[in-house]
Amino acid sequence: MSELNRLGNQLPAEFAHPVVDRTRSIRFKLNGRKVAGLEGDTVLSALLANGIVAAGHYGKDSIALDENTAPAVVVEGNEARADLAMPMAICPAVDGASFLTVGPRPNATRTFAARFLPQRNDTLGLDYDSGSAAPGGWLDTEASRRISADVAIVGGGVAGLSAALAAAQKGLRVCLVEKEATLGGLSMFFGKSEGEPVPDETISALASQIGESGLITLSLGTLAFDIASGTIEAIRITKTGALPQPERLAITAETIILATGMVGRMPIFPGNRLPGVSEASAAWRLAARYNVWPGQSAHIHSLTNVGYRMALLGAASEKAIARTSDPRIDPQTRFIEFCKAYGHRLGWGMAIGSVTPAGRSGLEVKLANADNGASDDHAIACDRLIVSGGWQPDLDLWLKASGPVEWNEESQSIVADGAVNGVVLAGSVAGYLSLGGCVAHGRAALESALDGRHRQVDDPRIDPVFDTPDGPLLVSPPTDQKSASAFIAPRASRAVPTLQSSGWRRQSASQPPLAGPLTTLDVVGEIVSEGLDPALVPTLCAERCILPRALQKSGLPAPFAAHVPEGIPLYLEHRFGPDQMQWSLDQGQTRRLDPGCLVFANTDDRSPLEAVGVVLADDGGKLRALLRNMGMSAGDTVYIRDGLTTLAARLDRVL
Repeated sequence: MSELNRLGNQLPAEFAHPVVDRTRSIRFKLNGRKVAGLEGDTVLSALLANGIVAAGHYGKDSIALDENTAPAVVVEGNEARADLAMPMAICPAVDGASFLTVGPRPNATRTFAARFLPQRNDTLGLDYDSGSAAPGGWLDTEASRRISADVAIVGGGVAGLSAALAAAQKGLRVCLVEKEATLGGLSMFFGKSEGEPVPDETISALASQIGESGLITLSLGTLAFDIASGTIEAIRITKTGALPQPERLAITAETIILATGMVGRMPIFPGNRLPGVSEASAAWRLAARYNVWPGQSAHIHSLTNVGYRMALLGAASEKAIARTSDPRIDPQTRFIEFCKAYGHRLGWGMAIGSVTPAGRSGLEVKLANADNGASDDHAIACDRLIVSGGWQPDLDLWLKASGPVEWNEESQSIVADGAVNGVVLAGSVAGYLSLGGCVAHGRAALESALDGRHRQVDDPRIDPVFDTPDGPLLVSPPTDQKSASAFIAPRASRAVPTLQSSGWRRQSASQPPLAGPLTTLDVVGEIVSEGLDPALVPTLCAERCILPRALQKSGLPAPFAAHVPEGIPLYLEHRFGPDQMQWSLDQGQTRRLDPGCLVFANTDDRSPLEAVGVVLADDGGKLRALLRNMGMSAGDTVYIRDGLTTLAARLDRVL
């Protein structure tokens, strides 16, 4: 295959220094298909460069191929070795290698006639029974290398780099891991703000000091996926001979700093996970790191100011920008002024109504009035829709470290709320947005981690008069069964129900209960689509934003072989305290009481939470009850509620 989605030689400065070597071509295979690439590509970036932009299907929907849906890969011959699976987004594309995908299986041809139809070459053709790939085997594999440090830092943006340098200056050994193949995070994507240094100059200065320090171990292309008990679990890909293989790391440190930054949100509209629909920061990474920009024309939809940079960068890369749209009314930002100067068509007060496939690789984008949902009948034809939907702090590892969170209504995001012993947040994941604020907070976070004192640093912002705040995340449910699904999050595993009648934000069909592990973006999507009470965020995230490890049978014996000795059901074990007791009660009357009637210490108590016991059985006038040990003795009175009736009973004897 050819690299039809690789940018040409006319590149803006931000795209002029990719991690790929444009002078060195490579060839490899995936599932038997030949793929071209460049030295420095990952398997994922090479596939996208070759025009393979779809992962496959989830139900009736074609699903875009990206980091959220890409299946794991193994070198051919290792398909039975789950421990040798590698994340496609960080697995290097190696010349001459032959890879296989693991997890979702290829679509099965269901009819004889379908065998003779032309096959699409822009998809992996995989069948997803959920919208995301199954987790890789590296989650359940023992670490092959253990690293010990004084300070471990996750995230190589300016906050992480600043924290690493601050630690090294104190003589501490530092291990810094970064998922990307280069440093800087999204600093360059956000661009230069007035009164601040140029982002790439700041990144270069910090990176050069990192290289000069003899106390900082830097690991690029390393995915940290879990954290517990002072240990970060991570995976990186190494080359043994000519072929890549995974290396599982366990990094232990007394102090852990999470400088994980932010992840982009996707507005919820029909077709938001179709091939060709991209979140803006992900699209920027693809172009800046690998010079990949699918299609020749793009529509830019943004409810943030920075999203307009993709129109400017696309035009500078000789891509046609069909139009830009924004749900805000008359937003103000220097990026919009630049767009006006370059003659881009701008549209205010418009949301995405729906997106549908057009032809073999194009899209038709229909806009809608952001206020009342009235549809614009004119469809915008383009190859690609790039959407900037705002930001969610990347709290994945914070939650895995049992970090507390809460819902922030103003920013429509989940934010950290509280502290975790030995783990601190730094930079934008902690709420700092300016370049200078993130650099300063990286240093402050290191100091706070060492002495336990919270430090606030300056985080200068542009006046809202000149830089309009981000708009709200909008929801546009599908209005008929033929529409593409409107997924709540990039994993594309759960969609907003179809409206029962046409209109904007009318009543939708009820949703089935949430199932399986969740990400913060899943929870955000559920809240903004009114499928979840924001008050449930702290508990739900603590219970469900977990690592989906495989469950294995324990070699240890069950904690109790049988529960017969006390003669009570298993679910009542310790229900009324570790020293609960069985008593015989004398109710002084012949009324029969059923098991399950609650026992209270006072007649006014009614809530089950106030119960001090429960009736186990009625043995011919004598009740057998399980009671809290309250220091009571024979002859003392308790009260039994049977429906709306309260009955007095005297303690007879301990059984």
